[in-house]
Amino acid sequence: MEILIYIIGGLLAGLATGLVGLSAAVIIAPLFATLLGMDPYVAVGIALATDIFASSTSAFNYIRYKNIDIKHSAIMAIAVILFTILGSFLSRDMDPYNLNSVINIVVVFLGLRFLIYPVKDRAPGKFIKPGKMILFQSLLWGIVIGMISGYFGSGGGLSMLAVLTMLLGYGMKRAVGTSVFIMTFTAFVGAVTHIIIGGTIWPALLIASFAAFIGANIASIYANKINEILLNRIIGIFLVLYGSFLVIVYFV
Repeated sequence: MEILIYIIGGLLAGLATGLVGLSAAVIIAPLFATLLGMDPYVAVGIALATDIFASSTSAFNYIRYKNIDIKHSAIMAIAVILFTILGSFLSRDMDPYNLNSVINIVVVFLGLRFLIYPVKDRAPGKFIKPGKMILFQSLLWGIVIGMISGYFGSGGGLSMLAVLTMLLGYGMKRAVGTSVFIMTFTAFVGAVTHIIIGGTIWPALLIASFAAFIGANIASIYANKINEILLNRIIGIFLVLYGSFLVIVYFV
């Protein structure tokens, strides 16, 4: 039964990463912690390790389609990576019950975000004027996203997607490609930090990572052919139902 959950979690995580740049940890961390009773800190570490494979595979396919632009997001990327390490250290001291509860609730809110405010191409400067304190804003959001990624192991991909489209004016495909590229390094430093501090369960890490690799490869290849509105609705509905299920199971 555990192996089946490892496979399902990995596949779903890989699909979510490849399609919309969503962190694989959004799927895996709450699933393993809630259904398997795994230490939430260890579950986040495994989820981040899995994210390395899902994100790197997705990034490779987005590079093939020339949908990655690191030059204009380098400052944010560096801040995200550095503060992911800090967030990983700080989350070790959080009560496991509270950490798992927050992670499950975050999944629900991410789903509602996709439904209420879909991720799509936006005109540069529609929400934040380009060029106005752009470096400071990139650094600030990089710090926030890094802390979220390291602390909860989830939400970083979607947060980067929002910043890249609204702050830097990236198109949807370029934002997803750049996001998963950055997440590869973010996931690596976060996973290493979590594993060094809290250890890991190697069968879960290896099986989920391989499944995520397959899911991300399939999803990222076909991501350019999927209608944006339909994709947002599918991901949104799935996350709301998935997160609600985990919250109910955990508290009941």
